[in-house]
Amino acid sequence: MTNLTVVNNREESPVTCDSVTNWNGEEVEEYVLPEFDRKVGDEVLDEVESLIDEFVFATPRDRTLLTLWTGHANVFDWFRFTPRLGVTAGEGECGKSQALQTCRLLTNKSHWIGDTTGASFYTNTQHGDKAVFLDEMQDMLAKDRTLVTALKTGTQSNGVVTRVDMGNNGGRTNKQFRTYAAVGFNGVGVDRYVDGQMHSRTHWVYMRKAFSDEQRELLDERFEGDRFKDVGGRYLKWLHQNEQKIKAFKTSDLPPFIMNRGRQKWLPLFAIANVVGGKWLEHICQLADEESAISNELTDNTQVLLAIQDINENWDRYSSKEPRDRKIAAWKLAQLLTMWKDESGFQPYAKFHKGSDPEDRVIARDDLLKLLRPFARTKRNRSVLDTKDRSSGYEWADLLDAADRHLPDEYRLPCHADPRDNEVQP
Repeated sequence: MTNLTVVNNREESPVTCDSVTNWNGEEVEEYVLPEFDRKVGDEVLDEVESLIDEFVFATPRDRTLLTLWTGHANVFDWFRFTPRLGVTAGEGECGKSQALQTCRLLTNKSHWIGDTTGASFYTNTQHGDKAVFLDEMQDMLAKDRTLVTALKTGTQSNGVVTRVDMGNNGGRTNKQFRTYAAVGFNGVGVDRYVDGQMHSRTHWVYMRKAFSDEQRELLDERFEGDRFKDVGGRYLKWLHQNEQKIKAFKTSDLPPFIMNRGRQKWLPLFAIANVVGGKWLEHICQLADEESAISNELTDNTQVLLAIQDINENWDRYSSKEPRDRKIAAWKLAQLLTMWKDESGFQPYAKFHKGSDPEDRVIARDDLLKLLRPFARTKRNRSVLDTKDRSSGYEWADLLDAADRHLPDEYRLPCHADPRDNEVQP
């Protein structure tokens, strides 16, 4: 017999704007938040950013990101999705650990973990109320794929992992552990260890080595802990005083250039910045716009759509002897692709394979079918009564629709004519 047990006990009292039951993982007796002197949000966030700047050598862009992400980490359970924070660098001694510690000390109910496994991670996060900070995560990812799964599922408010507990009497119990938690991590080159899905769900901070006149103060929690608690406490109280405004922010309120998965990642930060307004909203809009431009670049997967779009627009240059039909056979399209040149004059589909014989290098029909599988499918003639044309092929309307949807803005044409518009309807 298999039973289902959900491990989701909330043993600790919830955070209020008046008091907390612990701060940074240390149990305290009803710690009362610092007196709040009615500072406006702009001043509260400025104070947090100034403290970060004192201990972290970072660009204004990264300080904005760290300030807003830390605010979200204090109240991450207000959101359906919590983005990750990744602090990385090309080599050591760039201040990664101190940057992450700074964020941790500004976050209530946070845990610093120097080494963990997937099981340890979801045991810490099962109550759904803790922020977790992982040091040198590239080492953990290399040895525990369960941790990767927990980190991925834990971005969603309903994220869980399921494990089977074998009882003494032979019975089995499925136990579900909540994995939802705000997570910050660091590591040299850790951005290369995560897959595309996790990379796109993470706000990345790339640290640099500081010159002698750019060195920051060394962070010693024994002496600076109360100061961080004071500043973080004011930030937390301001967040709770504006809880309803922050929660009211919707995906439709995001700038239009933020689309798809990016909306999940940016929403918590925009929800906070939107309440503050002013330079904070302006800065986060600029950051998101810059990242959208970078992520909206041509890739190896979408390049074929650019080539197809060019063949369609310049048909006479590729096949002057044949009129363009509404449908094109896969083998014929593969043949035309070998003629296409990219911006540098290179013909990627004429040299698609390695080999000494030019005929062995070109893209083949089966290669094209695999390339286009995520974007369009071949179709037979729509009329089963038409015995003259039962060949399969790609409809141009489907190919151009895929180009419109997936190509970056700078490559996409304003509009495409649908070849089927010229068909005579019975």
